[in-house]
Amino acid sequence: MKRKVREMLPEIEWIESGELQEKVLACYEDALKTGGWAPEDMDRIPFTLLIPDCPASYLTHVRGVTRMAYLAMKEFNSLYAKDGGKFRIDNDLLVAGALLHDVGKLVEYEKTPDGRTVKSQMGRDLRHPFSGTVIALRNGCCTAIGHIIANHAHEGDGTLRSPEGVLVNKADFMNFESIKSFLGLK
Repeated sequence: MKRKVREMLPEIEWIESGELQEKVLACYEDALKTGGWAPEDMDRIPFTLLIPDCPASYLTHVRGVTRMAYLAMKEFNSLYAKDGGKFRIDNDLLVAGALLHDVGKLVEYEKTPDGRTVKSQMGRDLRHPFSGTVIALRNGCCTAIGHIIANHAHEGDGTLRSPEGVLVNKADFMNFESIKSFLGLK
């Protein structure tokens, strides 16, 4: 399963620490098994249930958020390099946090017998920022990554997000709001 997830999420290779790459893969294996999904399902699951007939998959969304946050980090770090590292976004925290920001959706959602994706009982009880944080922490990710996951959605509004968390939050909403706008949704 980990090999297939690595193929589907090649951005995992952007994480410099091999140990952290393995923890991210363990999170996906855990969430997929707990939610009853196969890795290939990530390309079929809608990334949100808030957009009717959502045209983008979970996989596309996670990759999009990761890639946009990564590019923003590269530009940010380049622009602020002259400040002696005082304002430097951490690559591994950012990439792992972005890849895992919605991992909780793999337990928040379930497939009905007729093939629809709906909220699971766990999803009705806990939104994905909470379940995703638990998945990350129980698979050995540090609390800084848990912070990114926990605070990436509206649950983090009004909190002090880490610099990496800010970029993941903005990349997530740029993806979500842009698709809503293309579809003419408020």
